[in-house]
Amino acid sequence: MLIIYNKHTQYMSFKKLLRQLFSFSKTEANGVLVIFALITFCLLSPALYKSFFGSQYDLYEKDRATLDSLVSSFNSQPKIKESVDNTLKKFDPNKFNQVELQTSGLPQFLSQRIEKYVKAGGSFIIKEDLKKIYGMSDSLYEKLERYILLPDQVNDIKYEKVISTEVRKEKALAFTKTNRFKGDGLLININEGDTSSFKQLYGIGSSYANRIVNFRNALGGFHSIEQLRGMYGMTDSLFYQVRSFLTISDSVELKAIRINIATFKQLLSHPYISYELTQEILIAKSKYGKFNEPDDLSRLTRLSTDSASLLLPYLSF
Repeated sequence: MLIIYNKHTQYMSFKKLLRQLFSFSKTEANGVLVIFALITFCLLSPALYKSFFGSQYDLYEKDRATLDSLVSSFNSQPKIKESVDNTLKKFDPNKFNQVELQTSGLPQFLSQRIEKYVKAGGSFIIKEDLKKIYGMSDSLYEKLERYILLPDQVNDIKYEKVISTEVRKEKALAFTKTNRFKGDGLLININEGDTSSFKQLYGIGSSYANRIVNFRNALGGFHSIEQLRGMYGMTDSLFYQVRSFLTISDSVELKAIRINIATFKQLLSHPYISYELTQEILIAKSKYGKFNEPDDLSRLTRLSTDSASLLLPYLSF
């Protein structure tokens, strides 16, 4: 009897537990009904909205016909002519006028701008100079490059000659026919000229003239005209354009830096001495002692042979 009683007691306890877990009070039952109604409404609302307020679109055929007519109209229009004719001919932008350039295959807008640039006193020294014309894209330049009657790069020996009036007229060195200077035989001493003197050179405005003077003062004077190529903003084409009108005295007094007693600031202020080279100079003096002669500069690993030849005239031992 005890065993039967225990089994009956366990069964009743389990039944009571189930009733507690799954039974609802009246309030809970009402809440469940409300939630169920809201879920049902949310699921059915799109279909209800479409059936009452939706519109049927049946104009597909009309839209297709409109689209077909637009495509037909577009295809019937004449195609835009390529910016460059397929039959290009060789041309010299310094000598050809607008008509001749167009005959060579260049587009009209580019021919006009090239002619206008040349008439204003501009010139093209090498092929890449043509890129400075507004509207000359890289892709367009690639098509024209092999037809341009100009050198790929400047011939140094060719431009070392002093340009005479006759040569300028013939444009043998790619200069324009117009006289760009105040007088023939213009020659400026690069160590003595002021901003007004440099502005007489074609292509040198106030900005470049001030830059030349400031660069000269920072260096302590020029010992070679070639140093002008190292000035910020000086392109090869501009340099070769003005170099024949520049000169330098046989004996030049340069402002020298006393390398053994110069401070960090004094060394760094020179255009040819970088921050890293300044540090190495001071470290070398501490490690090896004074620089007694130019050969001692070989201690400096950051100073190349070419840089040393530029810097050496400005050093005092």
